Amino acid sequence: MVGGTRMLESTYGLDRVQIPDPKTPGRLWRVQGLYLPVHGRALGGLRAKLEDQKGFITFCNQRDLEVILGLGAPGQYCPWSGKDYVGPEDPDWFGFCADDDDLADDLYYRELVLRAELQGVLPMGSYFDQRGVLTPNLTIERFVHIGYSTDVFELYLLFDDAEPETGNRPDTRFDTVERRWMRSERTRVRWERS
Repeated sequence: MVGGTRMLESTYGLDRVQIPDPKTPGRLWRVQGLYLPVHGRALGGLRAKLEDQKGFITFCNQRDLEVILGLGAPGQYCPWSGKDYVGPEDPDWFGFCADDDDLADDLYYRELVLRAELQGVLPMGSYFDQRGVLTPNLTIERFVHIGYSTDVFELYLLFDDAEPETGNRPDTRFDTVERRWMRSERTRVRWERS
C-alpha cells in the first residue's frame, strides 16, 4: 500500500492488459492502479482505477473486473464475496463507474503527483511557494466516466493547502483532500469513438 492512501503499490501486471468496455464498442481501458476496498460498501473487494485511450478515468470493482477478465463467469460462485458473479446484463452489475470515494482517491493521487514534483521525483512546475506549500488557485482537470453513458469533465480549484483545524502547512492527509480542493465545474461530455 502507498502510505496514507488506499492505493496498492502493484497492479499485478494488469497495467499491460487492454480491457474492452462491454457496453461501449471501441472503448479500451487499461488499469492505472489498484485500491483497497472502501469500508461499508455493499460490494467489497479491491477496486481498479482505469484510463481509456482518450484519457477518461473510471473504476471497476473486483467482482466485475474478474468477469471482464474471464477469471469468473456469471452464475459461478465468487469465493471471496460469498455470492455469485453477475454479467453486464444483470441489474447488480456495476462495471465501469466512479463514485465519490473513487473520485477522492483519484484526486488525492493527482495531488500526490504534484507533490512529487516538489520532491524532485518528477520535473518541477510552479505549483509551490518557497515553503513547499501548494499555491492557491492551482487547478486539476480530469475527464471521468461516471457510469454507463455518463462522462464528465471536472475542474478542481485548490482552496488552501493547510490543515483546517490548526492552519499548519502543507496538509498532506488523505482524509482532508476534499477540503483542500473544490470542484468548480462539472460538465457532461460525450465520448465519441474516433
